[in-house]
Amino acid sequence: MKINNIFIVLFFVSIFSACESNSNELKQVEDWELSVLPSSVRLNPATNEVIEQKFVIESGFSDLKEPLKKNWIYDGEKATINSARGEYVSFQLVLTNNTEETLTNIQVETTRFSNKSSAIEIDPELFLEWSVEVKTPSTGYPKATLGKGWYPDALIPFKLIQLDSSKVQRWTYPLRLPDFNNRIEGQKSLVVWVDQYVPFERSKALPGKYTSTIKVTIGDETKEVTVELNVWDFAIPNRNLFGASLQHEGFVSSMTEDNALEIYQLMKRNRVSVMDPTYQPALELKGNGKVSLDWTLFDKRLKKYFNGKAFTSEYGYEYGPGYGEPIENFVLPFDVYGKHHTNGWPDTGTPDVERNPENVAIYIESIKQVRTHLQTLLDPTKTDLTVYLNGLDESYFKEAWSRMVFYGDLFKKYYPESHFRIDGAYSDEAMEYVSQSIKYWGSHTINYNAEKVKEYQKMGIKDWLYGPMLYESEVNGWVGSSTFIDLPLLNDRAISWSSWKYGIHSWLSWGIGAGWKHAWYDPETWKDAYKSGSGSDIQFSYKKINGSALLIYAGGIVPNVEEPCPSIRLKTLRNGVQEYEYMRLLTELTGSKEAADKIVNGIIKEPFGDNAIGVLDVWSFDPQKWDQGRVEMGELINKMSKSK
Repeated sequence: MKINNIFIVLFFVSIFSACESNSNELKQVEDWELSVLPSSVRLNPATNEVIEQKFVIESGFSDLKEPLKKNWIYDGEKATINSARGEYVSFQLVLTNNTEETLTNIQVETTRFSNKSSAIEIDPELFLEWSVEVKTPSTGYPKATLGKGWYPDALIPFKLIQLDSSKVQRWTYPLRLPDFNNRIEGQKSLVVWVDQYVPFERSKALPGKYTSTIKVTIGDETKEVTVELNVWDFAIPNRNLFGASLQHEGFVSSMTEDNALEIYQLMKRNRVSVMDPTYQPALELKGNGKVSLDWTLFDKRLKKYFNGKAFTSEYGYEYGPGYGEPIENFVLPFDVYGKHHTNGWPDTGTPDVERNPENVAIYIESIKQVRTHLQTLLDPTKTDLTVYLNGLDESYFKEAWSRMVFYGDLFKKYYPESHFRIDGAYSDEAMEYVSQSIKYWGSHTINYNAEKVKEYQKMGIKDWLYGPMLYESEVNGWVGSSTFIDLPLLNDRAISWSSWKYGIHSWLSWGIGAGWKHAWYDPETWKDAYKSGSGSDIQFSYKKINGSALLIYAGGIVPNVEEPCPSIRLKTLRNGVQEYEYMRLLTELTGSKEAADKIVNGIIKEPFGDNAIGVLDVWSFDPQKWDQGRVEMGELINKMSKSK
């Protein structure tokens, strides 16, 4: 009898223990929690899935079943990041709501990175990630697209966010989850992008480990995450030597002076140069080959960019890459009548009369006057001078090639500091025809056959890479932009890594803010019914592209957001440019490209050109591998810098 009583007691004790255990497990599911993600991935805020995992090729995430619990920079309690001086390093803070209630009056605070002996006297920069909904995958990428759904892209500076809307009486942008303004159906997480600029000067960022704490308070509950920053004992150049660029005709020149300054500073901060070929002095033809140029407005707009003052505290640029340095590239004001049926600058008529002696005299005189004036304003060893004749853009017939030779020779003779650039997917015949008269070739990725390009590189032609990063089919080659929201984020780093692999002079992509106003609510930045012509395709009789030529978002669209906002893709382009400088430094220290090439070739395979059409496996799509490659380069440079 006693034995039976003992069994009964044990039975009830076990039931009680099981119930208590289940109760504790339920309590462990907190109302909200924090996590950290690397900057090399994007999180769908409605599903909490890492978007890059959806790519058709194995992405390397198979061993990270719960990346919000643990990933390669976050161990569940602390995040660890590394940086050189003179660069930005980034990560993402994720706030997840585990309830059906709205979290309001969310407060986010950060401390400066510091250790026992010093601190980095620049605060971490916080941005709220705004998501756009891809409803139609980009045309021509049925396999490569990451599909429909919400993609974080625009980054709203926290200075424009009202953290506690209960304390003001006007309409603001409150920080809530779900986000009332973004209207993400079923939003589970709010994501904050964190940028930390590490000063270029060694005295302001001594090598070693620094710690920052990010605190989030909701109501009477506060949670925090520790972030450790390891600063290596070297700096990447303050001046952006690579000169990677976004070209967009009329985008900044048509703005007010103040608005253009915002764009130039935003791009400088992210190490990407602005190219706008539509800045022109007022021109008057006086007959007999005489030309009069009025530089008043031109100089007022551009002098501060030519001398670098636009990127100093005098103009509100308190710190950042390229402090005090002039713009990296400037496109000279010249053009010709051509495929777009617009007048040239100077206007010397149509192709049938442009080579008449009196018209040639006008063009030559204009070249001479532009050169004479700009010699007093800028240093061509710091600001690269490009001649881009939009009327001859992507012109694939002999008459156009003859004109390229004619104008290329004029600039070679009368403006030797300039670089005459042609853009297009040109055949061997065309390149042989023009090769002696051009200095730059914007080579489209679809015809970038590396071995053939090497021949032109040996001839002294410097090539710029532009166009899409993946070629699922030939129809993808119609686009001049490399930026697409619904393709893997790594593509925006790959353009710089590929430039290193192939010895490319630099890269350019078309478009800075195409459709940047409606893009807040509609990421399809370019749409067309295109059923004929060289870019047509039976399968794709239309084209819709998400994010093409769009890397910043307009102010004045979202309530209280009154300034342009960068995108995650722009930050990723920036990271690729910074990593290119790692490759350059590593090569300089070792005296050989071998160490850098080993890392790059372990990631970049054989992209671009005829053989890459229909091939998606052109580089690793494992973001952890890219991040580890960067750290490996940084550790090597740091070790070698210490030994010298």
